[in-house]
Amino acid sequence: MRVILGTPVRTEPKPWLYFGVDAVMINALDADGRARELLGFEGELWVDSGGYQILKRGLSISPYTLAKRYRSIGCDVCLSLDIPPTPSDPPDVADRKAEASYRNWLVLKSELPGARIVPVVHVYPDEGLFLKWIKRYDGAEELAVGGAVPYILISRGVPRGSRSVALRLIAMARREFGGRLHALGLGSPSISAALEALRIDSTDSATWRLKAAYGKVLLPGGGERHVTDRQVNFGKKKARDDELVELYRFLKSSGFPVLDGFEDYIARLKASFEYRALVNAWIVLRSREPPRSKIFQKLYQQSLSLLRVDTPLQKTQ
Repeated sequence: MRVILGTPVRTEPKPWLYFGVDAVMINALDADGRARELLGFEGELWVDSGGYQILKRGLSISPYTLAKRYRSIGCDVCLSLDIPPTPSDPPDVADRKAEASYRNWLVLKSELPGARIVPVVHVYPDEGLFLKWIKRYDGAEELAVGGAVPYILISRGVPRGSRSVALRLIAMARREFGGRLHALGLGSPSISAALEALRIDSTDSATWRLKAAYGKVLLPGGGERHVTDRQVNFGKKKARDDELVELYRFLKSSGFPVLDGFEDYIARLKASFEYRALVNAWIVLRSREPPRSKIFQKLYQQSLSLLRVDTPLQKTQ
């Protein structure tokens, strides 16, 4: 399974200048025809539509306008303009949003013939509706499942048991869809092993940079720890000595190229945002260790059996 690194266009550090990075994802709202030059990246360029941010700001964009932006950027993989349903949307409202997303995909395909336009289907508690949306894209070569982050990685403001619901829907998408399947935003080391067990082709994550900015490093198998001497106001777990040793050993054994002895590693983790970001990017890209958290261990075990079990679907009214 590939992990695509989410990144701002204007960014430091650039992990792909230090080690191999197959693909990066940028936001269409922040990019133009200079994106590749500013990134200094020659690999596969994914571009997100920015649909979520547009809706959050109370704005709107047409698929025709987005097509012009995609054409200017010159992306290799373009995510379709989706209208995400919320978990609390009634089925008829959610279905109308899914239909609007489908029409946007058709427009983008028409405007950008030959481009890789990836439609997005969102996690939604009604399994029958979700299956209907998946089947709508039977002719597509690839499909992205979106909206799973609050269910799996945040789990606030969504129904009880949301992690299991989302994992079950992703497994359903894998069973029903024969093309390449991407899980949007789920590139956390806590869930990577479960996604790989479900035979997901790719996912993405931008947390490598954000966590570093807050003085945190990511651990193999999931979890984040503070490593700086600054005052901690939230997420207060500081890295233990044995965890720092474990992380160092993983970096060394997996070939992390920016390593010059244990003492130097500790000093740079504490002092340098750039170094923490490089470490985090490496962990996101390379870690497929079984999860360390009990919650995610349970999800991992669930994922090992989901594709082998025909689970009953809820009927859509």
